[in-house]
Amino acid sequence: MEEGEWFEYTQSWDAAAEDMAWPVLALAARKDSELIYAGDSSGRLTTYTLDAAGEPLARHTSVQCAQSAIRHVAALEAGGVFVQSGDAVQVLHDSGRQRQKWATTPNDAFVGACTRAQGYEAFVCTSTGSGTLLDLQAGRVAQRKGVDASVSAMSFGDMLFLGTAAGELAMRDPRASFSLSYGIAVGTGAVSSIALYGNDVFVACQEMSTVSIYDQRNMSKPVRSIACDGRPVQLHAGKSDLWISYTEGFVDTRTFASQCNDVGMGYAEPALSEYAFVSAFAVTPSEQALLVADTEGVVHIWADREQPQLSATGQKPELLAGRYASQLVDSNWHSGISLDDESVSLASIKMPAVDTPLLSRMDADLLDDVGRPACFVDAGVLSSLKMLDNVGYAPKPHGMRRNQLPFSTRGWRKAWRSGQHDDGELTRGRSKFLSQQRRSAHGRSSASALSSASTSTAEGSVPKHLRQMRIEYSRFGVEDFDFSLYNSTQWSGLEGNVRNSYANALLQLLFFCPEFRQLALSHCASSCADATCLSCQLGLLFRLLQSAQGHSCHATLLLHVLAQRPEATALAVLEDTHGHATAAYAVLVQRLMRLVLEQANVDCRRMVSDVNQEQATEASIVERAFGFPQLATTTCPSCNAAHYRESHVFSLDLDLPQSATGGAVSTGGGVGSGLAAVLAGGSASVRRAESMARTGRSQKLGFLDFVNRAVVRTDTQRAWCTGCKKFQLLNSEKRMASVPEAYLTLNFPLPPSESASAVAVAASDPGTSSPLLDGSSSSGASSKSAANPWQMALPTEFNLHVAEAQVQALSTDELSEQQPEGKVSRFELVAVISSIRDTRRGPEHLVAHIRDPDDAQSWLLFNDFLVQRVQVDSVTALYDWWRLPSVAVYANSDRTSLQGILKMVAQRFPYRISTRILTAPRSSLDPLQTAALQQRQQRIRKGMAARRGLYSARTRNEAVPLFKAEAELLERGEFVCALDAEFVVLEDAQMEVFSDGTRHVLRPAVHALARLSAVRANGGEMHGVPFIDDYVEIARPVYDLATIYSGIHAGDLNVGISRHALSTMKEVYKKLRLLVDCKCVFIGHGLKHDFRVCNIFVPQELQRDTMLLFQSPSHIRPISLRFLYWYFKRKSIQMREHSSVEDAQATLSVYECYSSIMENDQSLESVLDDIYAVGSKMSWKLPEQKV
Repeated sequence: MEEGEWFEYTQSWDAAAEDMAWPVLALAARKDSELIYAGDSSGRLTTYTLDAAGEPLARHTSVQCAQSAIRHVAALEAGGVFVQSGDAVQVLHDSGRQRQKWATTPNDAFVGACTRAQGYEAFVCTSTGSGTLLDLQAGRVAQRKGVDASVSAMSFGDMLFLGTAAGELAMRDPRASFSLSYGIAVGTGAVSSIALYGNDVFVACQEMSTVSIYDQRNMSKPVRSIACDGRPVQLHAGKSDLWISYTEGFVDTRTFASQCNDVGMGYAEPALSEYAFVSAFAVTPSEQALLVADTEGVVHIWADREQPQLSATGQKPELLAGRYASQLVDSNWHSGISLDDESVSLASIKMPAVDTPLLSRMDADLLDDVGRPACFVDAGVLSSLKMLDNVGYAPKPHGMRRNQLPFSTRGWRKAWRSGQHDDGELTRGRSKFLSQQRRSAHGRSSASALSSASTSTAEGSVPKHLRQMRIEYSRFGVEDFDFSLYNSTQWSGLEGNVRNSYANALLQLLFFCPEFRQLALSHCASSCADATCLSCQLGLLFRLLQSAQGHSCHATLLLHVLAQRPEATALAVLEDTHGHATAAYAVLVQRLMRLVLEQANVDCRRMVSDVNQEQATEASIVERAFGFPQLATTTCPSCNAAHYRESHVFSLDLDLPQSATGGAVSTGGGVGSGLAAVLAGGSASVRRAESMARTGRSQKLGFLDFVNRAVVRTDTQRAWCTGCKKFQLLNSEKRMASVPEAYLTLNFPLPPSESASAVAVAASDPGTSSPLLDGSSSSGASSKSAANPWQMALPTEFNLHVAEAQVQALSTDELSEQQPEGKVSRFELVAVISSIRDTRRGPEHLVAHIRDPDDAQSWLLFNDFLVQRVQVDSVTALYDWWRLPSVAVYANSDRTSLQGILKMVAQRFPYRISTRILTAPRSSLDPLQTAALQQRQQRIRKGMAARRGLYSARTRNEAVPLFKAEAELLERGEFVCALDAEFVVLEDAQMEVFSDGTRHVLRPAVHALARLSAVRANGGEMHGVPFIDDYVEIARPVYDLATIYSGIHAGDLNVGISRHALSTMKEVYKKLRLLVDCKCVFIGHGLKHDFRVCNIFVPQELQRDTMLLFQSPSHIRPISLRFLYWYFKRKSIQMREHSSVEDAQATLSVYECYSSIMENDQSLESVLDDIYAVGSKMSWKLPEQKV
């Protein structure tokens, strides 16, 4: 046979001979040894060596290294093999011993991995869109980055290329924190393979019979394409040829010399059985052999010569040397493993099948809890120890009691106070702090941590995912807390570490109402000048949740505005300064929903009147969507005088079950006491109470019976009768006149004993036993029934039948049986807000269960920043003592009647913030500025004209507004700016100091934005000139101005006495929101903290953070902006106090130095080493700082 003609050299016949063959899904070959790696779908990694032609592959080792299918195998140049499966990624020795391992959970499985062509690094992706760069040499997590959740193909060279199931290709730059450089659509179907050769990028898609070629320097469109004879499924770029594997079961090559137009010599078409197909493909480093595996577990070797060489050296593996020939074990186990070789892991040897327990088994009854281990004795005590009769004696150290040794209580006390011991299941055994994850190389210990995490919940106790979530604080602040451990969905949670954050559940509910969300977004983009407009803040918060992509958010700005509203004080929906509520949160959230809907109703009525004056007197969209007309009738039984009054309400208030009000089914007290309780409660009519007294028992009612009672509510009260001219016992009736067009809200009442006083007692003394707050103190079913009177299940849907102004709730079965005439509206359950009474972590907190808008069968749990999917049964079942429903929302299945007016509002008020706020900035506070301030602004304009030759009558503080051409550049998404912000402290940090002197942060300091500055960074004459320089008015008392760090002096933020032109927080936030919506690129130093305090989410690809760009992986210490600017410019900034304009301009200069380094192909590592060397030598102090 001539050399160059490809033929099938041999196969791995032993795999096909087994009883059950597992498909081989990954293949690889070593560069320095004649060794072949094969990973199958059972998680077993097998190595083979090559013998003579026709002889089967010799199995070298075989080890079960994963619990799921092995998807990727790569031989590492420094020795060992990299293996990726669904449950773990790991580095193994050639013998099968594990060197490093990073594990995950089934909900966040690894879906792809690739090793870097140069270097000892690997990038892995999970099913939730989490990307991780692994340093395989150091065995640590080097970097994390959010990527697409549907990654289907990867390749890692100078740039990282990720292909998705949607047919998109993303190119990310490792030098810029894997920020997105290009994102393009490359074809139909999922991207199946990516190969790199020089600057060329070869891409294959599943549903295309061509291979597209792109140039890394310009990824906008493909350079050319390769027409193939089939559908390519896997690509490999060799030394001179592009190898292509097809779904039809053959492999061919295209030569690079002909720009991949000519077919090369390499070819393989293994003979497969009728039901087998190619499952893996690889090319050996020497390119003298080709590896093809099929779904029957057979590895086919094709070669172009009689004696092919797999590696570059041709060296045989060490264990196959002659001195091991007599020590090989049975080939049915692991051929090639020596039992006397100490380098071989015993775990790689298969255990024999046994029927009896092993001697190493330890039963639970053989284990004893020995309690806390003894503490170490101080070395000074041991040095003075004297032995007498085998007993040691030593002088008692000063400050210690006799015969006692002190224990350090800091660790367990902090864990108990913060609830750390309860979050093992939620955090999957990982550290909650990003800094600790980076230090401890979390991946190496995650497997053991996951196995030890408890997944069980004691019967009758609150499940862990429903307990109150608390944020822990390290010395790096709240930015160090890893919120991603509590959320693997695309929906963002809201943090609960701010005052009045009980509203988080309601805010999430309103966000998932698309009609309300559209109105709020339209209103916030309008020209509303009210600084405390609640609808504007709701729209800005909803936009934040839309764009956050699952990252944690907080509603600080909205809650601050809520605290300033007089209606909130009147309705008593605010917590006090200590964070205590005046009533149960289940009641407060009902009041708050009424306040929000009424405020939105007023704002939206104004919007509708602006669109159509004829509809100004009609019901607004909010009234039609959430409310319904209610007809109240008052009748005097003596003179039959009747009075009618129609109102509009937003919710139905249900009655309590009679057992909770002390009715006839109540234990003890008899019928009389039950009647007295009903009359005292005032929630039932006298006729109903008399009926209860006569029957002596009550019929068990269903949930729809309570709905019908709320639809038609009757009562008797003593009032003045205009006909009789005296006080009479009048009969009143309130009846629903029509059904809501979108949403029906049901309010659940609290039991009488579930009062604010009971909540306050439980809050002050968690050990107080209350049958309503502590299930452990309840006895029997009656106590738990008293704790939660709603011992039933919520219907997932019901119908409201309207006929002759009468509304009745009917189930689906009742509707089919009765078939009534009239209009029938079907309502489906979409959201439930519940009160969780967990006495171990607090008296009460609220959670929201909301139906997933993308999947009607799936539900989402929102417990502050924890978001996870739950089953519908856990939402509708109300049998747990610790859960009390507060609000349930049902959606009308037919909401087409609102589409017309919503479309009209969307056309008149689309969500599009005008660029006029940047080209012609004005503030509602401008009329309040003094004449002295106007003169100062005039001097600033003249000074800028003298320094830069610029003068603008629109200058605001030190900023020159954008010109029309710059605004057009911003709208096209091509604008770049440098940003900096200054903050003041509104509230000091709350800390708990223990008796041993240790401290625990309960709540960090509350900061507020005081000044925001942004400078141009697009080049030209205006390069470096600020276009935003806003001082924010703060009406609340400021705890600390932090003048040294913020540059803010007393009076600078107060209207009427400030030296600067002030703006409201809403006006400044909308400018920042506009820049983010237009995809402006931000340059800054420490942007993560700035954006967090400003309460806005900016995608990572739009950030250029100089603190991260000049962060050395081998150094933990971040470098300050002042030192970086001095290092590159040999100039000093921040000489007296900070200025956000100066800091933004300095950040821009530092970033330009970084860009120059990268453009000139300089080594960033050497620059960083020099910066850290200079900083260490100078103790990180500038020359003028030294004493």
